[in-house]
Amino acid sequence: MIVSVILYAVFGWLAGIAINHAADILPTRKTLFQRPVCVTCKTPRPWQRWSALISWATRDGACAHCNESRQRFTRSLIVELVLPLFFLFLLWRYGFSIKLGLITIYTVILILITVTDLEHRLIFNVVILPSILLAIVAAFFTPGLSWQAAGVGGVTAFIFVFLAAFLSQGGLGGGDVTLSTFLGFILGFPKIILSLTFGVFLGGFVAFLLLVTGRVNLKTFIPYGPFLTITGWIMLVWGAEIWKHYFW
Repeated sequence: MIVSVILYAVFGWLAGIAINHAADILPTRKTLFQRPVCVTCKTPRPWQRWSALISWATRDGACAHCNESRQRFTRSLIVELVLPLFFLFLLWRYGFSIKLGLITIYTVILILITVTDLEHRLIFNVVILPSILLAIVAAFFTPGLSWQAAGVGGVTAFIFVFLAAFLSQGGLGGGDVTLSTFLGFILGFPKIILSLTFGVFLGGFVAFLLLVTGRVNLKTFIPYGPFLTITGWIMLVWGAEIWKHYFW
């Protein structure tokens, strides 16, 4: 059992490296199937520098060719440290099961979307569209979720957020629509309603705090995707308990 736990934590660390690589490559519109390179001189990184954690531990994060520090090193390090903790929590909660595998995959997807939306204000179709297809297929064998509830959840989320994006005239984007659709399929109805509602309140609260502290103004664009991913993940893990305790 201890070996399994350690291996799953290592799996989480490797997933963190993969997320960082994808977050670096996706904005360049290049293929993900390439070696990580220095953003300055384009020299391929040695394998030990693929990991921000190893680079930090060995104090060997600069490019050997041009001595340039790794871009977005702090983000990369945080992701590699956080992912194993997420994986261990999910393993503790679900044990080795189909549900563990699916929620682990969904967690990786949501964290990648959070990173790219925060850094580039973009939710990439190459990530979210296959994720929606995966969610539709997985709905037929996800424990505790019927395909009917998943279908209604996905369609409801799409319609609701599409109309909100149309009426907001730029306040929400197409990526928010597709992300909400993905969440609708993995959460099902009615949990997606709570997820979207909590996302609205969380986004409004954070925007208010940023506004009153002077960090943003009324014209500043604040990405909405991270609020959807946070509340979506919470509902994915604790949604049944929240619905049963407060709304049933």
